[in-house]
Amino acid sequence: MSAASLISIQQFLPQVPYVPTHNSETAGWKDIILLKHSLPPGEVNVPGLAENLLFVSLLPKIYYENLNNQRPKQQILRQGDVELTPAGYSQHWRWLSPFAAANVFIPSPLIQEISKDLVKGDPNSVCLVEYKATAAPFLSAITTELLSELEAGSPYGKTYVDTLTHSLVMYLIMHHSTATVRAHTPFLKSDNSHVICAIDFIQAHLSEDLRLAVIAAACDVSVNHLCAVFKQSTGQSVHQFVIQQRIEKAKTLLKKSKKSLVEIAQETGFSNQAHFTTSFRKALGTTPSQYRQDST
Repeated sequence: MSAASLISIQQFLPQVPYVPTHNSETAGWKDIILLKHSLPPGEVNVPGLAENLLFVSLLPKIYYENLNNQRPKQQILRQGDVELTPAGYSQHWRWLSPFAAANVFIPSPLIQEISKDLVKGDPNSVCLVEYKATAAPFLSAITTELLSELEAGSPYGKTYVDTLTHSLVMYLIMHHSTATVRAHTPFLKSDNSHVICAIDFIQAHLSEDLRLAVIAAACDVSVNHLCAVFKQSTGQSVHQFVIQQRIEKAKTLLKKSKKSLVEIAQETGFSNQAHFTTSFRKALGTTPSQYRQDST
């Protein structure tokens, strides 16, 4: 099927009678689309989509039939089972029991972008390959964490979503694609100038909802390079460093200013006061209000 004849998930979704309970587009996510469906028995005929689809089962058992087969027979999906459908593959499913799943739609340009510095040959030729429903703990865990972040309203911000997305796509490229991964990749060499640039940029833009791509572009490196050298040099992921810096700035403001928690949340880049409180308690074991009280 030619690329011109494919339709995007955004074009196809209005044709589906089943409205997702969660949709990452409404949360402003970039790069991927994550949908959660919880449905009664039924069926759906999915044409060849422009995106690659990673499906993760969310129920202990789902009884289904793949109607693409000449002789469909009842099969069972178990919780955490994964199916990978490359772009352009059509699917016709009938589920015979209640159904709940996370569906991650991954555009091919993202696969090709993350393939840079990672694979031998032309990264634009990298394609994902079909993976039939079976257990895949890493893919299931990453997808479940992305779904938890979506359901909670992205409390850890776009940097965390980007980090999870990058890890997910790198794994797919390395284990479920046509690519030949390099034994030694150039971005694993330490480059402190890029790390210093990233740290300076993060500290200067803490109030913003930082994206990995934005940080990498500011330092004129790929996201692959940024993630690798930052972890190698600091021992932390970019996301972990961003949260740490936001908490440290919040501690200073709680001690030395009379700003409200809402104002501090905004100034330190948390999406709202609730997310600020959640992150602060997770990092320090106490709430911002209690910390301020104990510091006076």
